[in-house]
Formats: sequence, structure tokens, C-alpha cells
Amino acid sequence: MQRPESWRPSLVPRPGFTWHHWLGRQVLSPVVGVIGLASLAAHAQDQASPSGLFLQPSLSVSETFTSNAGLDRGSDARADLITDISPELRLSRRSGRIVGDVDYALHGLLHARRSSLDEVRQALSAKGTAEAIDNWAYVDGRASISQQSISALGTRSVDRNLANSNRAEVLTYQLAPYVRGPLGGFANYLARWDWTSSNSSGSSAKSASNDASFVISSSEALFSRLGWSLNASRQSSKFANQNSQDATRFSGQLTFAVTPEFQLSAGAGRERNDYQFPGQQSSTTWSGGFIWRPNERTRLEVTREHRFFGNAYNIRFEHRTPRTVWSFVDSQDVNTTAGANGANSPSTAFDLLYAQFASIAPDPVQRTALVDAFLRSNGLSRESLVNGGFLTNAASIQRRQNLSLALIGLRSTLLLSTSRNDARATSSTATDVGDLSNGRNLHSTGFGINLSHRLTPLSALSADFSLSRNSSTGDNRRTRLTSLATTYTTRLSQQIDLSISARRTLFNSDANPYNESAVVANLKVRF
Repeated sequence: MQRPESWRPSLVPRPGFTWHHWLGRQVLSPVVGVIGLASLAAHAQDQASPSGLFLQPSLSVSETFTSNAGLDRGSDARADLITDISPELRLSRRSGRIVGDVDYALHGLLHARRSSLDEVRQALSAKGTAEAIDNWAYVDGRASISQQSISALGTRSVDRNLANSNRAEVLTYQLAPYVRGPLGGFANYLARWDWTSSNSSGSSAKSASNDASFVISSSEALFSRLGWSLNASRQSSKFANQNSQDATRFSGQLTFAVTPEFQLSAGAGRERNDYQFPGQQSSTTWSGGFIWRPNERTRLEVTREHRFFGNAYNIRFEHRTPRTVWSFVDSQDVNTTAGANGANSPSTAFDLLYAQFASIAPDPVQRTALVDAFLRSNGLSRESLVNGGFLTNAASIQRRQNLSLALIGLRSTLLLSTSRNDARATSSTATDVGDLSNGRNLHSTGFGINLSHRLTPLSALSADFSLSRNSSTGDNRRTRLTSLATTYTTRLSQQIDLSISARRTLFNSDANPYNESAVVANLKVRF
């Protein structure tokens, strides 16, 4: 549901409003509120720690001196000092009827010279499951608030604190109640309803979808090697300024465990949708694949399916050793949301290390704390190696590829990631849908490398290099973003971290090329 315009706060000071008034109302008030909630939650944690509640409130203050605060070209570039006041709250629970994780941060940005760029931003990553009725009814929920590029071919930057008209704050949330249980002693059933919505401020890209599905699958107790399943689903999706699109699918699948480590699968079915043409079109689907799990550290999953647009597939490989983690993803399918396009998973340092530490800390809460501690001690952030995306206002067919590697030494860590994304609208005649309008194809590639070295048990030095290229067929537009940064991190006390970094960024495009240099100092206090 879209909020009324009157609800949205004014992020730019009104005429006659002093800078101090604006700071108090737009930045300090939310900061005090978040810290107050964190204090109450911290007290609750002391009382509820036996129930599996983990809480980590923190406050960060950063100063960025940049040569180009507005990402302007040539002589139009203006230097500025940007202050970022950011309270953050991480909450996790792993027992009881409700389990999940919440990571929320508020960013108040203040500019020393260009106060018209002052604003408040949010960041959220939340997921959880509630057990409504014992062993039968559940509710899954997800929510995120992130900064994304409106167009992959517009101005881009590695620092989201810099002013950019090509960026939008995207809110995506999903609610999925479902029931599951045995059926007559020979099978299991799962009935699920998914509702997903994606809205953006600063862009017209919006989407909402409803997906109802019913699955019947064989009982493992009766079918030890041969399994089967029947699946029926119906989805309705709606993009802003576009007609609603509907899709219905019926399919069946057989699985056969050749060995406990190797399993084959095959399936067939029918689907009907109006993604490509105004009227409903029917087609036959068939699929095949396998899963190979020789041990707990290695997994290879391959699935290929013939669908209305051609071949859909999903290839996932992951291998861990005591000092490395390798990950490869190659997938192609229909995407029916406005946000998160172009994202590959895993794509961050946190994802890689979370997989790496699976054998050391099987408990998710303990593993999260272990990964965060490792990132801090090595001068890394959760978002290292992150790949960006773009917004679209139509259903699209996307191929996503990502290859990631982490090498963990006694004092040094090397992270590598390379990605590729190809996207096109399901309908070649779609207009007013952003980068994919009028049958254009979008091609994106990215490469990132991070090398960190612990100088002492409390300090580390890291270097980052990233390169991304985006191009479009039809109008031959191209952009390239290159960035190099180095960061020094030290722990001043058990709860206080200090980091100082310097970076150089080059952006090449026909419309708005720019270059930027910056020095950033950040102080983070954990409560």
C-alpha cells in the first residue's frame, strides 16, 4: 500500500529553518529514538537471553571529505564535507515460536557546503518465521530497504552517501503464510501463499505479486530412493503503469537416489501466461537435473527446464576447505519484481565467510557473531564485493552468473568476485519500463577484489579494487565504474572501532562522466 504524500517527512530544510533546528528534528530525534529502543531491548536481552535473543545496538559517526559531492563532470565538481550519523540495531532470535534476524540502520547525512543535499536514509534487512500452530501453520516474512540505481546506464557511485539523482530508496517486503503436514500416511502436503511488494522513492518502478501454490510430495518413510511430487501454482503480478499479468503452472516431478550422495530428477507439466502477448498462451514444460553432495563441504546442484521463453536453468556449486570457500551460481528465469534486478548471490564478504564458518559454528547466531568479529579484525565490511542492480517496470528474463572465492590465511584474507548479468523484458514491445524498453537487452559485468592484512591483533590494512561495465543494445549506451580504495582499521577498545580510508573513483559515460577522490573517517561504538 502506497503511503500518502503527507506522510513523507521533509528531508530538506524549509526556508527560515536553521541548520540546528533541522539537525535536531530530522537527525537527532530519530537517532535518540533508535538508541532508546536499543537500550530497552538491551535490558530485555538480559532477561530473555535464555530464550535465544541476541541484540547488538551500535552508533556510527563518519566524516567524508570528497572532491565531488554531487558527482558532477569536469569543472562543475564541488568539494564538500559530509557527516553521517548512523544508529544501528541488530536483533536475532533462534528459539521459541518466532525466529529470525533484523538489521536496521538510520543514516542522517549533513553537508557542510551544500545543505540542499542533506537527507535521512534507512537501511533494513529482516527475515523471520513464526509458528502459528504447532507443527502445522507458519508465516515467513522478509523486508528490506536499500539504495539501488534507477538505471544501470545512469550515473553510478561506490559511495551511497554522495548525491545522485539516479538512485532510489527501495522498500521490498514479503509475507508468506503456509501450512504443511502428512497426507494419508503416504505423502506430505504444502499449501503456501506469497505476497511480495516492491516500492521505490525517487522512481516510478513499483511491483506487487500474489503467488498461491499447492504441493503434494512422497513420504520419505515409504519411498526411500524413488520420490515424486505434484505442484500447482498461480501467480498474479502488477507493475506500475502496466496491466496485471497472470501465470498458471501444473507440473509433476520424479526423483531417484542413485546413491545417498547423488540424486537424479525429471519432470513435465503445462504453463499458461500472458507475459509475452496480451492474451493467455499455453506451452508444455519439461525439466531434468541432479544433486551431488559427496560430503558436508561440497554441493553441486544442476537443474534445466524448458519454458515458454526457452531454457531456464539453475547451476549452483559450493566447496569449502579449511582455508577457502568457492562459490559459483549460473541461473536464468523470469523475474517479476521491480527491485533487486542484477543481484547475484552470494556477492558479499559476509555471504562467503558465513558459508566458510559453517563447520566451526553451526548455530546461525554464533556464526553471525563470529563472521562479524572476523570482518572487524580484518578491516572488512559486510558489503565488501557487493554487486549493484537496477530497477525495472516489467517482468523480465534474466541470466545471472557469479563466481566468488575466499582465501583465508593466518593474517591475510583475499576475496575475489566476478559477475555477469543479461536481462530483457518478457515482451519485446514493452514501453516505459526503464532500461528494458522497446526490446533492449541489458548486459552487465563486474569484478571485485579485496586484500586485507592484520597488522596487529587490533589493527588491519585492506585494499579494494572494483570494476563494473553496463551496456545496452539498441541505443549502444555504455558506462564503466572503476574504484580503488585502501582502509586502515583499529580497535580502540572492546566496543569502539576506528577506520580511515582513501579512495579514487572514475566513471565513464557519454552523458555524465566524472572523477572523485575522498578521505573517510568512521567511528563506531557498540553498546
